[in-house]
Amino acid sequence: MDSIRKQTRTSNLSRGESVSRTQSSRVVSVPESSSPPSPQLVNQRGLRDSTRVSSHARKTSEKRKPKKIWRWIFFVFCCVLIYVVLAWWSATKVLQASNKGYVYIVEAAHAFQDKNFDIARTQFEQADQQFRVADRALMVFPGYILDTLRFIPGLSQPASGRNAVLALGHIARVGSRLSVLAEQVTSVDSQGQDMSASLLERLDMVQEPLAYAIVELEQAKILLDRVNILDIPSERREKFLEARELFPVALGALQTLHEREQVFAELLGKNGPRKYLFLFQNNHELRATGGFIGSYALLSVHDGMLENFFVDGIFNPDGQLKENIVPPQPIQKISAGWSLHDSNWYPDFPTSAEKAIFFYEKTGGPTVDGVVTVTPTVMQRLLSVLGPIDLPVYGVTIDSENFIPIVQEQVEEKYDKEENNPKKILSDLSLEVFSRMAKMVDYQQLIRVAEVLVQGLDEKHVLLYARHPEAEAMISQAGWSGKLLDTEKNFLSVVHSNINGYKTDGVIEESLSHRSDIAADGSITDTLVIERRHTGGHTPYEWWNKVNADYLRVYVPLGSELLSVKGTTWEFPDPPLDYDALGFRRDALVESLENNERIHEASGTRVGEESGKTVFGSWVYVSPGESVTVELKYRLPWSFEIEKLRQGGAERFSILYQKQSGTIGSKLKSEITYPERWKSVWQTGGDLVPYGRRVLFEGNLKIDRFIGAAFTYEK
Repeated sequence: MDSIRKQTRTSNLSRGESVSRTQSSRVVSVPESSSPPSPQLVNQRGLRDSTRVSSHARKTSEKRKPKKIWRWIFFVFCCVLIYVVLAWWSATKVLQASNKGYVYIVEAAHAFQDKNFDIARTQFEQADQQFRVADRALMVFPGYILDTLRFIPGLSQPASGRNAVLALGHIARVGSRLSVLAEQVTSVDSQGQDMSASLLERLDMVQEPLAYAIVELEQAKILLDRVNILDIPSERREKFLEARELFPVALGALQTLHEREQVFAELLGKNGPRKYLFLFQNNHELRATGGFIGSYALLSVHDGMLENFFVDGIFNPDGQLKENIVPPQPIQKISAGWSLHDSNWYPDFPTSAEKAIFFYEKTGGPTVDGVVTVTPTVMQRLLSVLGPIDLPVYGVTIDSENFIPIVQEQVEEKYDKEENNPKKILSDLSLEVFSRMAKMVDYQQLIRVAEVLVQGLDEKHVLLYARHPEAEAMISQAGWSGKLLDTEKNFLSVVHSNINGYKTDGVIEESLSHRSDIAADGSITDTLVIERRHTGGHTPYEWWNKVNADYLRVYVPLGSELLSVKGTTWEFPDPPLDYDALGFRRDALVESLENNERIHEASGTRVGEESGKTVFGSWVYVSPGESVTVELKYRLPWSFEIEKLRQGGAERFSILYQKQSGTIGSKLKSEITYPERWKSVWQTGGDLVPYGRRVLFEGNLKIDRFIGAAFTYEK
């Protein structure tokens, strides 16, 4: 009976569990009267139940996911659409504002050039406003994104546009500030104030605007350098390139002017009275620093005011020289003694300037703080600005066209023989020219005069020397010192000194042809050909119809070896006096240079060393209507490192051509030839052109020229 009951309970329990599982997926029902299930059974049941739940949730999630994805896609699409519309609107606004700003800035530049400074300031301000509008519109594009895009080909245009807009904004603000400054200066001039009385005030006036301009332009330069030229509209591309190339030059000029304010103040006598010796050199009668010294002047300046300007003929102080000094040997051909009018013998102007100061002081003149030289070329250009000048005492009116022939005629023939001061007309004319310059109140005319003087300095028709070390360093840095320049590589300067050749350099045409031949072993041989053509002989002026007598000096790298010379004249004039017997003093520099000279036996050329260069000196003559050709060959003192080239290295070669001060500018042809298997991988820009196994330059020597190339070895 008991066994039957047990079976019945077991059967009922099984049926109860089965019903419980089928009725609910989450609850396990156990009869209270039965014992609890085992843990293993519970776990298995829970696992089966959770699997069923997860499967159900997954099916539900899969039904909902497509709806969420499409919602996100729609949201992103809307955002992109809004951004694209906003970007399109911003780009349109940027383009409109940029174009307006560009027009304003061009109009402002023209107004500034025409000296309409009030209009220029207004236009610059309007341009700045437009560029600010464009910049604000560009804020829709984050700056860091644009800066990244400019490195990706095809995507740089937005970055270039933003950088150009920002740069033009800086430039517009500078233009506005400088227009205000120009208005102030013009206002001072219009009040009739003496220019000389306010030089230091004007110098102080420009310092703060210059500092502001420099900071703004430095930022503009950085931004312009980031602009891809291909992103600039084609019609504006050329102007953009010109502006970007000129930008560093303009910025450097402003920085130099600002940094050297104290030096300019020193030159203008802010720290005490200053005296300057002016030497007027006639470049129709060439000498090493520009020409024969026919007149001189003494200028006194204090606190920016020109206090005194005294002009005189050069032979008046020379007549007061009490000490007898032996001149350099070539000068002995025409003068037994050395004095102020022959003091500019050395092409290194600081050296000649100190000699001029020495002689001037020996004649009883005061100690001066510096020396300035001027050639007739500058006077002629000044007359084109100042207009005709009447000189009733001489019965002439001098302008830029007739200046040279009238002055030469007065000096050579029509001077007062009793007074015996042939250069007096130059003194009177110079006084009138400087008097007009000092009284100028027309700002436009003042600017033109400044341009003439700067051009004269750049072309070495005006040379400056200051005994104040910082002032001289500034002059040298600007390239206005006239000193023989230092260079690591090749160098050439051709210097003429007219010795009893009258004024014939005014009718001499010269061309220079210089070739550097690099041999396979790395050695370098230079060939210099100088052609001088005399166009006189049939002019109405006798002084142009004479033989040109020239003591030629060629300055080359120190240690160069002279190989051959053609076209010169063997000549060694005897001293005109027994200098030792007469007690003449010998100049230490002259004696040192001449004692170290040696003679090239084949040609009679003097070979010496001067100012850190080797110099070749010879006599050259050319008659009216004829030409002379001089050829010099010499080997440079250093060679290329061939092994360095063969191992994959590179070697550079450069030539610095320094023009003679005062010359109009000879024609120049320069060649560099190199061996087979050498390759030119770089050369200076401008007119230097690679052709075959040579690089070629053709131009002139109105200013100093520098050319160069770099070579590698082809394996």
